[in-house]
Amino acid sequence: TIFRPATFIETAIENLGWSLAIGILLVVLILIAFLMQWRTTVISLVSIPLSLIAAVAVLQSQDVTMNVMVIAGLVVSIGVVVDDAIIDTENIVRRLRQHEGPRTFADVYRIVVDGSVEVRSAIIYATLIDVVAITPVFFLEGLSGAFFKPLVLAYGVAVLASMVVATTVTPAMCLLL
Repeated sequence: TIFRPATFIETAIENLGWSLAIGILLVVLILIAFLMQWRTTVISLVSIPLSLIAAVAVLQSQDVTMNVMVIAGLVVSIGVVVDDAIIDTENIVRRLRQHEGPRTFADVYRIVVDGSVEVRSAIIYATLIDVVAITPVFFLEGLSGAFFKPLVLAYGVAVLASMVVATTVTPAMCLLL
C-alpha cells in the first residue's frame, strides 16, 4: 500500500474515538465500583467533565491553541479533577450517614454546607500550592519554555476550574440529590 497522510489521520481519529469511549466506560465502572452509590457516581460524572469543559472554555477565551501539549496538561490534571469531584461528595455522604433519621430540608442544607466547608479549606490550600508549584515553568526560556508553558498553563487552568466546580456545583448537586 502507498502511504497516504489522510488515511493515517482517519485511522488516528477512529482509534482516538474508540480509546475515548473505552476510557469513559472504565471511569464509569470504577466510580460505580468504588463509590457504590448512584447519586455519588452521578455527581462525580457531572463534575469531572464540567471541570475539563470549563478549563477548555477558559483556554479558548484566551486564544490558546489546542495542541498536544495543552491536551497533555489537561490529561495530567485529571487526577486532581477526580479528587476534587469525589472528596467533597464523600465527606457530605459520610456526614449525612452520621445524621440519619427524620430531617428537614434545612437540616440537610446545614449538613451539606458543613460537610463541604470542612474539606474545602484544605482543598483550596492544596490547589493553591499546586498552582504555585508550577509557576517557575512560566519563567523558562528557549525551547523548553516554549515546550512546557502550554502544558503547565492547561494544567493550572484545569486545577483552578476544578476547584471552582467543586466549590459551587458539587455541593449544589449533593443538596439536590
